[in-house]
Amino acid sequence: MSMLMSPPRGTAPLSQADGVFGGRAGAAHAGGVTTLLVASGRGGAGSTLLSALLAVSAAGEGKRVLLIDADDFVGPLALTLGVTPRASWTDLRGGRATPLDVATPVSATLTLVAGGAARLSDAGAISAPVNAAERKACMRRVSTLAESMDLVVVDCGARLDAVLGAITPHGAERLVAISAGSDPVGLAATYALCKAVVQKHSALPVDVLVNRHEGSDAARCYDAIDAGARQFLGLTLRLAGAIPADPTLDAALRAGMPFPDAAAGSPAAVAAHDVVMRVLAGRTPSRSGA
Repeated sequence: MSMLMSPPRGTAPLSQADGVFGGRAGAAHAGGVTTLLVASGRGGAGSTLLSALLAVSAAGEGKRVLLIDADDFVGPLALTLGVTPRASWTDLRGGRATPLDVATPVSATLTLVAGGAARLSDAGAISAPVNAAERKACMRRVSTLAESMDLVVVDCGARLDAVLGAITPHGAERLVAISAGSDPVGLAATYALCKAVVQKHSALPVDVLVNRHEGSDAARCYDAIDAGARQFLGLTLRLAGAIPADPTLDAALRAGMPFPDAAAGSPAAVAAHDVVMRVLAGRTPSRSGA
């Protein structure tokens, strides 16, 4: 599996971003580039780690990937990937930056749009929280970067407003709901996320990606959420796959090892690679494949 390229250290120059977006058109189909809105019903489910794994895995296969951190408070993906962005998408407010200004190259095929507070020197005047209209407008502008991409991964975290603000919508976009617990509260939180999003966007396909479980345990998590969606929402969910618990990866990241080095060949990275390759190929895993 050819994956997980080391990112450059420090702030990426804008000229690199120009190169990333100067190439061929992206792999658009059904009205848009394949877009995964990765979200969870409660904090701690692992949406940031899984977003990074999915994006880096696809980029390692030569796919052009745009990874967007939809969090406007902390923006953890830049720290996870070991890059220092020049600007975040919140700098787009008030016309202070262009989409290219907020594009940070991580590798030859992976580009990050960082989240967090505004970073540009003259952005201090904008101190009010991002409202729903501003979020939607900024994400619309960021979406223009996807035109040269094969895949877009948006880390929406556990915030419903981040999910709703990131929806474009187009035919190749789907919600990837992270379920990280087999306990009733965790399952209910994932179901509640699916319900809230589908009530606003009934045509949006919904996948369930089970984190920190595998095999029959993962299948049971999916079955419980899918049963509720079928009964109360009239909605059939798709099982995207399962990512096993990976203590070695967690320990390496806590020790400060660079993300690509920590993830290379790890069980979680291998599983994420399988998931994203199936998505790009348009294939659905069997339940036994969980």
